[in-house]
Amino acid sequence: MDFRRPFTVVTPTLDGDVLAALARADMEFSGRELARHVGHGSPEGIRRAADRLVAQGVLERRSAGTAHLYRLNRSHLAAPWIEGLAGVREQLIDRLRELLGSWECPARVVLLFGSVARGEAGPTSDLDVLIIRRRGCDPDSAPWRAQLLDLQQSATAWSGNDTRLLEYGEDELAEGRIERVLQDAVRDGIELFGSRRTLRKLITAQVRG
Repeated sequence: MDFRRPFTVVTPTLDGDVLAALARADMEFSGRELARHVGHGSPEGIRRAADRLVAQGVLERRSAGTAHLYRLNRSHLAAPWIEGLAGVREQLIDRLRELLGSWECPARVVLLFGSVARGEAGPTSDLDVLIIRRRGCDPDSAPWRAQLLDLQQSATAWSGNDTRLLEYGEDELAEGRIERVLQDAVRDGIELFGSRRTLRKLITAQVRG
């Protein structure tokens, strides 16, 4: 999935980008403002796309001087699905949190990081998940490995993006080979289970130790 342009799962045109921009903001945009939010395409192309959607009834348009202002018609029957597609990244995060919260052998911290966490992921981007095991958790136990496999398979099925799990025990956090990964996760990571604050404390404790 292209998390930057979620509507490409159903349409590659500017129409989907216009819908995404308006679904994420409950306010009016001119064609020029829409072009800035979409990030590509000419203002004229954006206006044509918006006018096509006005003809379908999913956008409302009103005149303001020489400009036309557009907003999503949230009374339209299609509006809930439009808003759903615009919010697929948030839905993915919610599903991951629900799955991790159901684990029989809970992790210490789980963070989503990398391009998906930053909102920059395209269709070929990996879905990067950092998992910190609790002390005493056997990394080779069948229940733990089954949980990881289920997480990997579920996240890939939900998004279409390959899921890359980076798994470490608490006692491994001071190793230099994972320092960059930890820095990225602490800086950009989205909390799926536990917190970035906990991860910082664990890193600090290991370094001091």
